[in-house]
Amino acid sequence: MIENFNPIGIGTYKLDLDNKEKTLEGLLYSFRKGQNYISTSLMYSNYEIVDFLKEFFARINREEIFVMSHLEKYIENKGDVEKQVDEYLKRMNIEYIDVLQIHTPEVCKLKLLDVYYEMQKMVDKGKVRYLSTSNTTLEQLKELNENFGIYSFEGVYNLDCKIYENIGLLNYCKENNIKFICYQALRRNKIAEANYEFLIKMSEKYQKTQNQILINWLLKAKKLYTLIKTTQKEYIDSNLEALNFNLDAEDIKILDEFQNEKYNSIKIDWNANNGGITIDKLASQ
Repeated sequence: MIENFNPIGIGTYKLDLDNKEKTLEGLLYSFRKGQNYISTSLMYSNYEIVDFLKEFFARINREEIFVMSHLEKYIENKGDVEKQVDEYLKRMNIEYIDVLQIHTPEVCKLKLLDVYYEMQKMVDKGKVRYLSTSNTTLEQLKELNENFGIYSFEGVYNLDCKIYENIGLLNYCKENNIKFICYQALRRNKIAEANYEFLIKMSEKYQKTQNQILINWLLKAKKLYTLIKTTQKEYIDSNLEALNFNLDAEDIKILDEFQNEKYNSIKIDWNANNGGITIDKLASQ
């Protein structure tokens, strides 16, 4: 079973299902290039993505990839947890999930700890290997980790959106050996499109794209992991090539210290009732 992650995982949000053969070919290419973890959700395209992934898993050695799945709306009864887990197993035709996590605390109509007690039962039954979480507060993460031992945390992190670093959650993950997995690491190319002067200069200096600079910084300097969705071979290669060089210390310092006050000033609705935006929508603002 996979224990060592390639730093770049396979994202599956909005996979192109109009061109299934090409999309499957791209996923298999990512896997064969060493991308050995994949994150998905029943919510993505209303179950169509997990149904499609059945074809992907049928073409590979299941033991060579790490599968991460999200619990979605709504967990109203204790039995809803196992019901969703069984849905994943059946639709993807796999025998177990490596990591199970809530997508956001909003999906839980029960108390968060009660939901995780039910998730722990899935570990005890052998349907799940590890428990993770996503889009929580630092306090919620601490509570879950103290009670269940959290394997990884999936959250928004990029050059513009550093809230999880600013509130101390990134450090907590590092101190407690919790893998921090970034989603929207490139903000769907919007950071490169902003053409920050310092990024342009770094791109010229290293003869790399701005996105390669960003990926290198996140994975090699910050020692984080990320999920990137692409099934185009040239982009897959470009992303992986971002690991093949080193940034100078002064450039890492620039990237580390940059703060985008526009994003820092956005009000986050951590409890889904205070009038701000939920954290999962931050990078798309």
